[in-house]
Amino acid sequence: MDKLEKSTKKRYLFFITTIVLSIILAVLFFQNRIDILTSDVHLINIAGRQRMLSQRISKHVFAINLDQGVIANKVYLDSLKGLTSEWQKNQNYLIAANKDLPNSDKIDDLFNASRPSTTKLLNAALKILDNPNSPDILGSSINTIRQEESPVLTSMNNIVLEYQNTAEKNLSDLYSITYLVALIVAMVIIGQFALVFLPLIKKLKEKSNSLQLANIALETSNKEIQEKMDQVNDLQADLKVKEEHNKIFIDKAPNAMAMFDNDMRFLAASDRWRSDYNLSDKEITGKSLYEIFPEIEEEWKKIHQDCLAGAIHHEDEIAYKWPDGRVQWLSYDIRPWYISPDTIGGLLIYTLDITAIKEKEKEKLRIEEILDKTNEVARIGTWEVDTINGKIHWSTVTCEIHEVPYDYVPELETAINFFKEGESRDKIQLAVNNAIEKGISYDVEVELITAKGNSRWARAIGQAEMVDGQCVRLYGVFHNINDIKVTENALNKANEELSAIFNVGPISIIGTDMNGLITHFNKGAENLLQYSAAEMIGKMTPEIIHVREEVEKHGKELSKIFGKTISGFDVFVEHARRDSFESMEWTYVRKDGTHFPVQLITTAIKGPNGDINGFLGVATDISETVNNRKKLIEAKENLEVLTKKLTNQNRQLADFAHITSHNLRSPVANLQTLSSFYKDSESEEERSELFEKFEIVIDHLSSTLNTMVEVIQTTDDSTKATKELSFEKTLIKTQEIISSQIEQSGAIIKSDFSKVPTVVYNDIYLDSIFLNLISNAIKYKSEDRIPEIYLESKIENSKTILSINDNGLGINMDKHGHKLFGLNKVFHSHPEAKGVGLYMTKVQIEAMGGSISATSKIDVGSTFTVVF
Repeated sequence: MDKLEKSTKKRYLFFITTIVLSIILAVLFFQNRIDILTSDVHLINIAGRQRMLSQRISKHVFAINLDQGVIANKVYLDSLKGLTSEWQKNQNYLIAANKDLPNSDKIDDLFNASRPSTTKLLNAALKILDNPNSPDILGSSINTIRQEESPVLTSMNNIVLEYQNTAEKNLSDLYSITYLVALIVAMVIIGQFALVFLPLIKKLKEKSNSLQLANIALETSNKEIQEKMDQVNDLQADLKVKEEHNKIFIDKAPNAMAMFDNDMRFLAASDRWRSDYNLSDKEITGKSLYEIFPEIEEEWKKIHQDCLAGAIHHEDEIAYKWPDGRVQWLSYDIRPWYISPDTIGGLLIYTLDITAIKEKEKEKLRIEEILDKTNEVARIGTWEVDTINGKIHWSTVTCEIHEVPYDYVPELETAINFFKEGESRDKIQLAVNNAIEKGISYDVEVELITAKGNSRWARAIGQAEMVDGQCVRLYGVFHNINDIKVTENALNKANEELSAIFNVGPISIIGTDMNGLITHFNKGAENLLQYSAAEMIGKMTPEIIHVREEVEKHGKELSKIFGKTISGFDVFVEHARRDSFESMEWTYVRKDGTHFPVQLITTAIKGPNGDINGFLGVATDISETVNNRKKLIEAKENLEVLTKKLTNQNRQLADFAHITSHNLRSPVANLQTLSSFYKDSESEEERSELFEKFEIVIDHLSSTLNTMVEVIQTTDDSTKATKELSFEKTLIKTQEIISSQIEQSGAIIKSDFSKVPTVVYNDIYLDSIFLNLISNAIKYKSEDRIPEIYLESKIENSKTILSINDNGLGINMDKHGHKLFGLNKVFHSHPEAKGVGLYMTKVQIEAMGGSISATSKIDVGSTFTVVF
């Protein structure tokens, strides 16, 4: 018996060890499968969140467009940045994790199919983040997001459903494997039992048949009980695992999901489900769906029963009307979940509240309808060109503008022929080319020749849609402005005619307000009275052009006639105030004090209601004879011409003297310096090089002298003897003239004439300007640094600008700025400072109708700006 007992113990230990190992292996296996299911749930959560993120990105972009506040936009932009970053991170994670899935090819196909739309939507959001203040980018990005929002949601729904199918398949596989493992364990147990206990039973049978029979009966009974208990335990374990997995899957879902048993009782519900259906504060687990929502119609109950029988019901959008009258738009999916491959445990219901989306779509359709009506009323038509496929689309209004049928399909090659040949066609061709090649939008007025041969003016507005630097679409509007243009031309013509009448040369027309302040002063008045309109309008009364004694005399006459004292401005308009007019001779006084007789007619200016709002005086010079008047005008003009000629000649003589004394000083000083270098030079090569510089300076000196002689011999139009001059060549010439000064000072001269390389100017004046300003920059250099001079030309307000900047001593502008360009004004103790160069430069520039100004800071430098 001891030997049997020892043998029995060994066999029992072996049996227990085998059972424990089997349990450990089973636990490890099931843990691995649970990890796979957990990973599936995590992927579903991430994919579902991607769908939610794409919606939030779209909402934020629309909110940015609607809310123009600076603070609000910053909040939206910061939030949008976080959403796009999270979206990219999740997308990369899903793509990377997909490699380990058994159906990765199918999910890869779904990702590849969704990539164009998701990429466009994301890139549009990123463009807004990069350019938050650009209306053009914001508008184009919003259009892109509106187009791609629905495809992105659909593709993400498909991806989420594919992940759900994968999770359900893994869960179903787990059930099948659980039964298989349970069967294997049972077979192992039976095998171990046969291996361990059968020999023992055989020995015990030899000891006692009766005991053996009893043991066999007991063992058989125990085996049956154990198998039944194992089956019960396995079933309970399976159901518990599946229930836990389903609960985790539902509870963690980012969308509205709920799980029901066969009696439509809640087993689990996501937070979004509770939030969407106002159930957050209610305990619903174990309660029937029909108890929570008693208003559910029989039609829905029938759908639930069909799905409990194995059907799947899906709707992209459906309107549900609640008892309180509220309409909710839903997208939903109802499908059964399985305890085993053939046993349905209940239903899974997934819903998505798309009410906000439907409302936006409705609002969008309403706005588009309003825009269509507005465009039709305003005669604004839309057009679009697909540059990739070469197709053009015209709206009905655009077809009406071109007088073609509504079904007319324009061709890319011939559409340009609708624009009138010449200026209009060239203008639109240039604008379209710039839009396609450079993405530049345009807004031009052009003349069309319609299909019926009629001329019609239109305003063409175009915008390019660029993708990766290539124009894929050109779109815009046509606005029929023919009536406006015709009216505008008629108004312009009428205005020109009225202006011609008003500004007729020999007639003075002066308008005033009720108090006598001049409001109109025509060209004839300027010619006759020598005053400019700017001097008179809003500043003077007509009394200034009358002889005071005449006004007082006529005032006394009127006072006698009307029985009241009339003086001042009333003398001229008393008859007009009384709904009459007065025509009489007056003596006008010119600005220069000379007198001449006129015939003056004064009338009232009345408004639409007949109210007087001003007065008008029309005067004609009535000098004795036209010939005498012409002689006097000619004599006056000759005198003015002679005076101007003498003034110009005097100014030229002064300029010549200054130029001679100043401009020749630099080349003479340069010759003296070169002569000193020549004497001190030791090598023949150095002397040869200096001799070449002698020749260059002497040539420039000779040229300057010849030019000055020609100037002094010419008439007063010398300042008008202009030609196109190169800034670069003038600078090179100046550097050659003062080469010794540049070499001694080590000055660095740089220039940028790329924006405006030339100017039409008097060559001697331009040489003088360059020479004076550059030599001054070197002369007044700082001892603490190498002189640097920078010249730049550009265009501002349609005028050529030249700026010369240096890093020299600088000038105290607060102290000397008002006398900077004065004659013989010096601001430094330099021995060569004469106070002539800047004065002469200013005189020359102003003689050519330009101006010069300066900015400066002590020990920083100066900048001189010449406006040609």
